Amino acid sequence: MAAPPREQAWWTPAVPFASGAVAGGVVKTFTAPLSRSTILLQTAGHGSMVQAASGAGGARSASELAVGYLAHVRASEGVVAFWKGNGTSILQKMATTGSNYFVYERLKELLRPIWKSDDDVGFPARLAAGSLAGAANVTLAYPLDVVRTNIASSSKRAAGAERWAGIAETFRLLYRTHGLRGFARGLPATQLCQGANIGLHFGIYETLNTNAALAATFSRACGYEPALESGDRPRSSFAWSMVCGSLAGLVASTLVQPLDLVRRRQQLVGSKDAGRPFWAVAAALARAGGPAALYRGLLPELCKVCLFPASGLNFYVYELVRQDIFGHTTGIR
Repeated sequence: MAAPPREQAWWTPAVPFASGAVAGGVVKTFTAPLSRSTILLQTAGHGSMVQAASGAGGARSASELAVGYLAHVRASEGVVAFWKGNGTSILQKMATTGSNYFVYERLKELLRPIWKSDDDVGFPARLAAGSLAGAANVTLAYPLDVVRTNIASSSKRAAGAERWAGIAETFRLLYRTHGLRGFARGLPATQLCQGANIGLHFGIYETLNTNAALAATFSRACGYEPALESGDRPRSSFAWSMVCGSLAGLVASTLVQPLDLVRRRQQLVGSKDAGRPFWAVAAALARAGGPAALYRGLLPELCKVCLFPASGLNFYVYELVRQDIFGHTTGIR
């Protein structure tokens, strides 16, 4: 006689949020230097980069300017500068990542009518669920994202002090300068950017990661243990998660980079770009610095999601915490 199904604990519905929050906090801590490097390059003016890199033999190419500017930041502010704003960043990342997984898992079930089959979610449903989750959740934690951008892009002159501005100081500075509207600067571009980014990450990663044929081919080619377990919610090996995460991060980050750059510039205190449509800001940047200007900061971002790789580690830690710590193994990936 089959055993009756085990009754779920009262906290079970919160497992995706808690697991996602842990994954987001862990990954963000390790990738903080690359994240701040990306923001610095996105928000710096072209003239500032040329001036900062002038000590490097008059660097002129985009890559030389980027390296010279980051070297200038390290020399003037110290190595610890690349972790500036990490406290705000972790809070924001835990909130949004936890919410992304929570909403994604539920939207995926609601989108069953467009699943590829009864036991295969398919790329379109994953993309739609991830995009809707990303756009909705970034809105809820958006004030923290604006604060984090201003902290990470500022120098020790921020808020008129001889030290870096903290969370409370930056909140006050934004409110004094722009009022409550200051915490919604760049929101439309961010919703579009993060919706596409999260949707592509979820869609590409899970579609690749749950493909048994691809996983088996990877296992045979690399000689690792089976890359994919059996069951309704199979967990992949660490190596297979890193490969799928790197591919998802490469595609998603490259496609949304221009939008990410525009939204960061719109978030800055005193920025004249905040009241302009994001396509107008993008066009102005392209006219001033060529098409390459829209991809400023892409290199450290790709290092973060591909070489580290943050995307694969995020998904791996999520499933690890969800299944091994909380024992929650239900639901089709």
